[in-house]
Amino acid sequence: MMLFKPLLMLPFALIMLTDILGNAEQDIYQGLKDGDVKKIATYFADNVSITLRNETGYYSKFQSEMVLKEFLRNYRAVDVKSIPVKSDKQNYRTYEFVTSSSTFRVFVRFDIESDKIRISELRIE
Repeated sequence: MMLFKPLLMLPFALIMLTDILGNAEQDIYQGLKDGDVKKIATYFADNVSITLRNETGYYSKFQSEMVLKEFLRNYRAVDVKSIPVKSDKQNYRTYEFVTSSSTFRVFVRFDIESDKIRISELRIE
């Protein structure tokens, strides 16, 4: 019976992961829509790979927040759409970020660090 106990807990662990990522997904969506960098930066890993319009860099959490803040100051969202993924279990999300002059695709990749969901990569193209 002890052998089956971990297997019985697996569905609960997957549900919890989906719920946590669901909160992160909603917070990032709202942060992009409102231009609220703090809401997004809460999920940054200690180091984040950021690509902004064909320029890629590897930044600390603080630097990542400043880079994103500068982008969102220059480009205000008119609309943000979450692009569906094939499975909720995927470790990335994609958004369409529409401004008055441009449309960007925002790709966010998540990793788990110390049992917390963290953004390890952010691409805005």
